[in-house]
Amino acid sequence: MDLHLTDQVAIVTGSSRGLGLASAHALADDGCRVVLCARGAEGLNRAKASLIARGRPHESILAISADVATPDGAERVVGAAIDTFGRIDILVNNVGKAGGADIVATPDAEWQSAID
Repeated sequence: MDLHLTDQVAIVTGSSRGLGLASAHALADDGCRVVLCARGAEGLNRAKASLIARGRPHESILAISADVATPDGAERVVGAAIDTFGRIDILVNNVGKAGGADIVATPDAEWQSAID
């Protein structure tokens, strides 16, 4: 299916693994320029390499290590996307926080932290 995403610029947060990385692959496969971001540089480097290995040009993938749960981290990712690609067309906000407890045992403060 052609979603007409060629050359669209997509930021995918939490994209070093799991659903974020799968989203980044899907967008890249549809022709998007993708900004990967996560807190860990090592995971981001592996994620970027996996996109390039599937045939995406090196210059169409940007990896930024940042914590987008902070204003500075979010500003770094958005600024780098605009500096590199000139705009942002798509945002996949895939940041999450797993505390390891089940839904009933998770304290309200932990839910609020994850939402923030």
